[in-house]
Amino acid sequence: MIKLYKEPVPSADLEPLQEIYPGYIKVVIDLQNGWLCAGGEYHIDCEEVLLNNGSNQSDLWGGGFNVSTKTLEYQAMSNYKPAQGRITYEISNPEIKTKFEECAKLYFGL
Repeated sequence: MIKLYKEPVPSADLEPLQEIYPGYIKVVIDLQNGWLCAGGEYHIDCEEVLLNNGSNQSDLWGGGFNVSTKTLEYQAMSNYKPAQGRITYEISNPEIKTKFEECAKLYFGL
């Protein structure tokens, strides 16, 4: 299951979002619009959903949510975009990392 959220993720969705990676949910957040897309096998799957809903590539940042420990991760292959100056898989910009964290915590009720 891959789903776009504009409001907090309902607890009933947590299990289906883990269908590929039990205990873990891939996440991409549009920091400009404040939208979160979750689930799927690859971060690029979530990016595609966001782009099809009007997001801009430069606003998209990926990571993950570990359901059992309720912790966030800030790494995604989709964060590596040298043409945009993104040269690591990790969100390395502290301001962007903070925005990503705040948004993810809101969506996952942390």
